[in-house]
Amino acid sequence: MAPKILEQARAPPKSNKASHSNALLANLKSSIHNTKAKLSALRTSGTGKVVKTTTEREHLKRVIERLSIIDGRTSSKRSSLRYSSDPSPHIPLKKSSTLAPQDFEVGGILGKGKFGRVFLARHLATDYICALKIISKAQCSNKEEEMLIRREIEVHQNLAHKNILKLLSWFHDDKNIYLVLEFASGGSLFSRLKKQPNGRFDEHTAAQYVAQMAEALRYMHSKRILHRDIKAENILLGFHNEIKLADFGYSVHSESGFRSTVCGTLDYLSPEMAIMMLKPGKDKDFYTKAIDQWSLGVLTYELLVGKPPFEMKSTHATQKKIANYKGKGIKFPSYVARDAEDLIRDLLNMDAEKRLGFDDVLKHPWITRHVEKSVQSGLRSFNHMLERAT
Repeated sequence: MAPKILEQARAPPKSNKASHSNALLANLKSSIHNTKAKLSALRTSGTGKVVKTTTEREHLKRVIERLSIIDGRTSSKRSSLRYSSDPSPHIPLKKSSTLAPQDFEVGGILGKGKFGRVFLARHLATDYICALKIISKAQCSNKEEEMLIRREIEVHQNLAHKNILKLLSWFHDDKNIYLVLEFASGGSLFSRLKKQPNGRFDEHTAAQYVAQMAEALRYMHSKRILHRDIKAENILLGFHNEIKLADFGYSVHSESGFRSTVCGTLDYLSPEMAIMMLKPGKDKDFYTKAIDQWSLGVLTYELLVGKPPFEMKSTHATQKKIANYKGKGIKFPSYVARDAEDLIRDLLNMDAEKRLGFDDVLKHPWITRHVEKSVQSGLRSFNHMLERAT
């Protein structure tokens, strides 16, 4: 852990290697003090909020890990700072009766959804950088919407995986519900995709993202939880460019594995759902967790090609194309490798029971050809790099 490393750094140097490590840590701490001074200058006068220019936001992203791991002061409060992928022990992991809005300094907006907005925030007592999702109770106008929010919290707080965004705590007041979330500094996968040359990822990058998604979904399914809304917009990127699966509003725990509620995003709908929408009551009115495997196939295609495979001009045309899919009708550009195409077709199998499982996805030749062993066991953390330097 970082505190242990710092303690070692304060000890008298025993070798040139240790001396080099001390110098490295001293430089990092000096950089952090300078960064804190610069961040302080970014605050608008009288508002206590971070100025929201693009340059300043990018600067904050670059320094956030150092601010979270290494403390330049000796006080116990500062020494408890952690990188945001590791929940702070000072922020309760369950519903908190002690947290309140005034415990956070709120900065720029990171995103917005149907029920609320997500802001960059700092927990004042610990300097812990996080994301604060603020959901207006007034917008939850009916029991169905209230149930979605309640279920999102119940599901999310029971998930703990390196490729799943962490829910650190939650609380509420008369007007809002507040979710304290891990800060994913890389933004959304969808935004990153649109910024790529030709609007698509190279195979090596796409394979790493798909492998991490397979790991996250395999973990969720092991807990009998279906995500049900896999799409690039609901996937965030951490400081190390690692996947952080988010948005669990449609997720559900199912002991039987069978569900009947149609939900999700049109382009990612499985044939089971599309048929239920087009022909309600005329076919089997249920689906299984295999819908997440189908969505992973759609996502893989989109990452490589730049658009979903079943995209049409109208909602009805898209539903019909998905429902009538028989393994043909998807066009693969010539730059998509044959083994990548094979993986996508194995995931986009009309027969839900025959879709490729996540274990097999991780063993697929296209994945193993591009993904290094470090991804299989998790991307290297900043702590790990410091440990290697000592």
